[in-house]
Amino acid sequence: MALGYRRFLPSIFSSDVHFCLLYHFHASMKPTTSSTLSRGKRSPSALRESRPRKREKYTRRACSLCKIRKVKCSGTQPCSRCDELRSECTYNEPFQSDHDGFDPQPAHQDLESTVLRMNRICEQMQQSMGRFGLVHPRGAYLQRRHWSDELPRPSKPLAHTDFQYTLNLTQDAMRARDLTPPQDSASGHHSVADDELKYPDTLITLLQAARPILELGHEKVTQLFTIFKDEVYPIYPCISLELGYGAIDVIFSHLTHAATGATSKLDMIDVELTKSVLAIALLVRGETQNVLAVDLEAQLAWSVDSCLDQEKPQVEDVVMATLLSVYLDLKQRPVKAWRMSGVAARLCLELGLHREKFFEDVKALPQRIIDWKRLFACVYRIDRKCSFYSGLPWTLHDRDLDASVLRIEPQGSYLSTMISLDSNLSEIWTLVNAPSSQTKNNAERIEFLTFQLQKLVDKIPTEDFVSPEPTVIPPAWLQTGLKHFCHLRVHHIRILTQIGAFGSLRDLISLPASAKSLLTAAAKSVDLHSRMADAGEISPFLLPTAVKLLLTSLSIMLFSVSHRPEEYGPMCSKPFQTAIIILHNLQNCVKDLDSKIFSTLEVLEKIAGINEASHSKTLAPVFNRKESTRNNVYQGESFGEGTLFDELPTPDSELFSLLGDVGMAATDMLHFDDIFG
Repeated sequence: MALGYRRFLPSIFSSDVHFCLLYHFHASMKPTTSSTLSRGKRSPSALRESRPRKREKYTRRACSLCKIRKVKCSGTQPCSRCDELRSECTYNEPFQSDHDGFDPQPAHQDLESTVLRMNRICEQMQQSMGRFGLVHPRGAYLQRRHWSDELPRPSKPLAHTDFQYTLNLTQDAMRARDLTPPQDSASGHHSVADDELKYPDTLITLLQAARPILELGHEKVTQLFTIFKDEVYPIYPCISLELGYGAIDVIFSHLTHAATGATSKLDMIDVELTKSVLAIALLVRGETQNVLAVDLEAQLAWSVDSCLDQEKPQVEDVVMATLLSVYLDLKQRPVKAWRMSGVAARLCLELGLHREKFFEDVKALPQRIIDWKRLFACVYRIDRKCSFYSGLPWTLHDRDLDASVLRIEPQGSYLSTMISLDSNLSEIWTLVNAPSSQTKNNAERIEFLTFQLQKLVDKIPTEDFVSPEPTVIPPAWLQTGLKHFCHLRVHHIRILTQIGAFGSLRDLISLPASAKSLLTAAAKSVDLHSRMADAGEISPFLLPTAVKLLLTSLSIMLFSVSHRPEEYGPMCSKPFQTAIIILHNLQNCVKDLDSKIFSTLEVLEKIAGINEASHSKTLAPVFNRKESTRNNVYQGESFGEGTLFDELPTPDSELFSLLGDVGMAATDMLHFDDIFG
């Protein structure tokens, strides 16, 4: 080992990284030991002379082998010991010959600068370690640092079976007798503001999280937020527009204030909300290459885990889950969107947004209460939409809600109309999918639901839907599409009502009058789809559901024709051709559409071909097959004159297995296994 010694700095011990400072030599002599005094007294003149230390006789450096063996090293290259052992002689320091002079003063200065540099490195490492995982409890920095008195405190509604409910009644009785009941101890709600002094790097963290926003630029971000306001907000008014524009301005103002070290009044959750809004706007405009549009979840600090790890949820968590569900719906991921809508619904139940008492107790501005009611209405709407689309159960049941919380203003808005239709459809959906043993006494209920649906239709505005806010101006094409889609949904509910009046679809088509009425309704549904397609651009929020409704009508027609082709084939021929053309145009013109439409077209053609093959001998005039004719649907051409199955090839497969594939490929809104009986 070298004859230097290590000197550890106390200031470095505070960090997890220990730095070793080698080769620092003292100019002063080593103190005299007791063993030296025992050798005899020295003369006064000798005492005034400095005695050279023994270690100064040794070399100031040693090779690696001598250090390991802890033996004297000559300091040459190679050293005498390595030369004797014929081993490789290496030095950790650049080699200097022994005759080079050593000036202790420059070494001392270098040592001081090294110490100062190491101390700065340690301080930077401590700050970095705190910033990237050793500071905040998980998810705590996603909560608002300053809780306003306007914000509601999460509370669980008390059931009559809860002991706390009885204690509350007892306290009310004591107050009635002028007795003072015991006061509840303060819950000690944790405020992130208490930790601000401990974590001075909040501004840096915010800027790092806001990087995808800053890269877009203020002008582009403002443009995207306006797109969200005019094209998304009329359908899902789940955010506060005023707070949204304010958050954008604050985010970009931080670029000028960052150098001054100003304290940020912006919360991390505001940055997360802004990124989610921008991602949705990018997808709506078809700009799918931005990092926010490609994978929003990878750009967010907010997640379901961080939300669930919090002691208490906040309204912003509901907004985040709702926006993510809308984002996943646009990405054509129905099951993931259904999961996220379930998270938003459960957070609403935990906060108490489904109870009118929540809005009565909260001390908030009227506009804030309106925003929260619209938020819950959006969650209800998305919960039902994702459920109908994916065929999975919904989370928010009408029996658990106060009806008043779903009465949102203005009444003539698109969201208000859709909620009324969703509530009616939910009951019919339950009746249609119920086991056949439970559908015998549904006539009265179906009659009531039909009457209720007609009352809802009478309330639908004949003109454009009312805008949620005066500043929101939906484009004309969106207003037109919303009206067509609303009529399409009403017609679909009427079709389900007809099916629900019978035990199964097979029972219905066995009655000629009822079957013709149903097929007429299915053909009209195709006509409504055609009008909607001809009207112009269709919102990506409406298109997937519209495709499901079209496939439902097609499936009903095909099922009926497969049982009674001689009766129902001619009346279904033209609507079938029109529906195929619509599906073909959608798969060619609309981006990010369900990739299974192409395979669904093939399945529909195969089903038609099977029907022709099975009935061609006895029904030659109806199914006049032309062997030399190929199907021209995929070239965008219309069908020639003839019946439903004139130009369709005949596959070698089973009708009902393929019909089942239609439901699987399209994730159909009807559970046909139950309906067919």
